[in-house]
Amino acid sequence: MPSSISLHFRLMLAFFALALVGTQPAFALPQFDAPDFGDSFSLDAGGKPLAIEATFESEPGGQKGTVNLKVTLGEGWHVYSVTQKPGGPKISKIILEDSDAFKLTGKFEPDSDPHEKEEGFPVTSEYHEGTVVWSAPVEFAKGTDLNGLEIIGKLTGQRCNDNTGCVPFTSHFTGVYSGEKKKVAATFRSEDSHLLLSGKVIAADPKDKQLDPGDKGFIEITAQPTDGYHIYERKNQGPGPDELGNKPTLIAVSKATGWKIGKIEEGTANAKVAGKKEGDLAKFKKPAKWRIPFTVSKTAETKSYTLAGAMGYQTCTETTCDAPSGNKWQVSIPVGSPLPATGVIVQWKDSIDYAEAAKAVEQGANHKKDAGKFEGKSLWFILPVALLAGFILNFMPCVLPVLGLKLMSFVGQAGENPRRVFLLNAVFVMGILSVFLTLAAMAVFFSLGWGQAFQSTIFQIIMIAVVFAFGISFFGVWEIPIPGFANSDKANELAGKDGYSGQFFKGVLTTLLATPCTGPLLVPTIAWAIAQPPIVTFAVFLTLGLGMATPYLIVGMFPKLIAYLPKPGPWMGVFKHVMGFVMLATAIFLLSAVTADLKTSVLSLLLFIGFGCWLIGRKQYEGTFPQRMKNWGYGIATIALGVVFAFFILLPWYELDYQKFSRLAVDKHLSEGRTVLVDFTADW
Repeated sequence: MPSSISLHFRLMLAFFALALVGTQPAFALPQFDAPDFGDSFSLDAGGKPLAIEATFESEPGGQKGTVNLKVTLGEGWHVYSVTQKPGGPKISKIILEDSDAFKLTGKFEPDSDPHEKEEGFPVTSEYHEGTVVWSAPVEFAKGTDLNGLEIIGKLTGQRCNDNTGCVPFTSHFTGVYSGEKKKVAATFRSEDSHLLLSGKVIAADPKDKQLDPGDKGFIEITAQPTDGYHIYERKNQGPGPDELGNKPTLIAVSKATGWKIGKIEEGTANAKVAGKKEGDLAKFKKPAKWRIPFTVSKTAETKSYTLAGAMGYQTCTETTCDAPSGNKWQVSIPVGSPLPATGVIVQWKDSIDYAEAAKAVEQGANHKKDAGKFEGKSLWFILPVALLAGFILNFMPCVLPVLGLKLMSFVGQAGENPRRVFLLNAVFVMGILSVFLTLAAMAVFFSLGWGQAFQSTIFQIIMIAVVFAFGISFFGVWEIPIPGFANSDKANELAGKDGYSGQFFKGVLTTLLATPCTGPLLVPTIAWAIAQPPIVTFAVFLTLGLGMATPYLIVGMFPKLIAYLPKPGPWMGVFKHVMGFVMLATAIFLLSAVTADLKTSVLSLLLFIGFGCWLIGRKQYEGTFPQRMKNWGYGIATIALGVVFAFFILLPWYELDYQKFSRLAVDKHLSEGRTVLVDFTADW
C-alpha cells in the first residue's frame, strides 16, 4: 500500500510540474524542460534529462534558410522520432508559431537515423539518444531583418529512461539567427591532423545530369596524407581502440534515408604500399579514394535527401603516429532536379574518437544489407556452399581439442548396439545444431555475425575458464561429473557408457570453440545469409551446422565404420593426457584475445579454478554423499572467491577521466592556471 501511495504522489508532482512548464512563456536559449521526479536523475544535458538549443541560418542571398533544433539528452534518456509510426510510443512533434516573416517549406529531418527496438507495441519503436539535430528548410519574406527575427516554437513528445519510465513533455524554444550558412570547403582538415579530407557525389552513369528514383550513384571520399605521413588500408572492422597495432581506415554510413547502400569500393589500388611483414596493414602515402555505392529509393520524392556517416583513421610516419581519430560527414543529395554545376560536396564535421567511428561501422551494417562476395547468388547456390563450409570447420585448429574427445568416444562405442551408437551421435549433432540456430537468432535479431560473441570480454573469460577446467580434468585433477566426460576408472564405472548429456555438451562445446576460427567459404556465406530475410538466414546457418555434423551423422548411420579405429587399450590413457595439453594450449590461444589489462586477473582466476577443481576431485567418488557435497562446496566457494579477487580486488577500483590529447586544450588549461598531467606511452 505505501508503494502505491508513493507512486501516485510522484505522478501528481510530475503532472503539476508539466502543467507549470506548459504555462511558461518562451524565452531565449538555452532552455530546459521540467525536472523529472523519478528514482534517478541524470546530470548530463546541463543537469536535466533534456536540453534544447534552436537556431536558424540563411543561405547566400538571404531568401532561404534552415531552422535547426538541437536536442541533448542526459545519459540513459531517449526521445522518439518525428517519423514514429502510429500504434507505437508517443511521436515527437516540432511546431513553429505562424509568422509573416517566414514560412516552413519542408519537414523536419534528423541528422542521423533513429535507433530501432521492439518494446511490445504493434510497431517498431524509433528513438534518439545522446544528441540529435532536427533541421527543416524555411523561406523568409522579402525585407525581413534576420538579426531581429525570432522563430518561436515548441517540441512535444515523450522522454523515457529504462530505469525510471517515461514522462510526456512540452518544451518551448526560441530560435535566434546564427548567420549566413557557411560555404562548404571542398577540402577539410581537422585540428591536429595530418590528413586532408574531401568528398563528392557522382552519378553511376556519367551522362546523367540528375539523380532520379531508382538511379545509382557514388559518394567518393578522398583522403590525402600530408607532411610525410601515411594512412592505412580500409577494413570493414578494425582492431578495437585499446588493442595493439596500427588502425585501419574505417568508413561507415550511419544515415541512409532508406536507400540501398552497396559494398564500399577502393579506387586507388595502385597507390597502396604493402606492409613489410605478413599481416601488416598496407599504407597510402598518396591520396587514397573510396567510393560508397548507393541506389536512390524508387519511392523518393523530388527533394534533397541527407546521407551521413563517419570515417576513422590513423596517420603515421615511419617513426611516429598520431592518435587514432575520425570525423563525421554528411551530404545532401538532390533527387529529381539537376545536380549543381559545382558538384555535390561532402560536408565534414567535428572530430570524433576512433572508437566512435568503429561503432558507426557496426551500426551502419544495419543500413547496408551487403551480401558481400556472393551478392546476387541464389539460395540453391548458397546451400551446397554452406554445407561444404561447415564440413571444413571440422579441420580448423580451434575444433581439434574436442575432436580428440569425440575420437575417444567413437572408440568407446565399439561393439555397442547400432541403435545406441546412432542415438549418441544424433544427440551430439543436436548439440552442434543448437549452437548454429542460436547464432542464426543472434544474426537476425541483434545483427551479430560469426565470431562476434568472442568480442564480448565476459564470453571470452568464461570460455577460457571452461576450457582450462576441461584441460586439467584430463590429468586426473578432478573428474567432470557428466557421463561421457569422466576419465578415471572409478568415474567411468559410475558413469557407465557414453552419456547422452555428455554427447550433447560435447556438440555444444565443439561448435563454440569453432567460432573464433573461420574456414574457406565461411565468411562470404554468412555475409550473404545475414543480408537475407530471417527464414533464409536460419536455413543457411542450419545447413552450416549440418555440414559440420556430417562426419558424425555418417558414423551414426554406419556404426561398422568404428571397427576401422584402433581398439581400446593403454594408448587411450596417453592420448587423454596429450589432449589435456591441447586443451591447455587452446586456453592460452583464447587468452591472447583478452586485453592486456585483464590478463593478470584472468590468470589469477585460473589459479583459483585449478585449486577449486582439486578440492572437488579429492575423493570425488569415495566417502559418503555429505562428504562429497562438502568438497563441492569448498571448490565452488574457492572459485567464487577467485572471481571476487581477480576482478573486484586485483583490478584498480578507480579510473582517471582521460581526455584525448590536444595542444590547444593543454595551452588553454595552462593559461587558466591549471596543472595538466600528460600520460604517454607506446604500443610495442
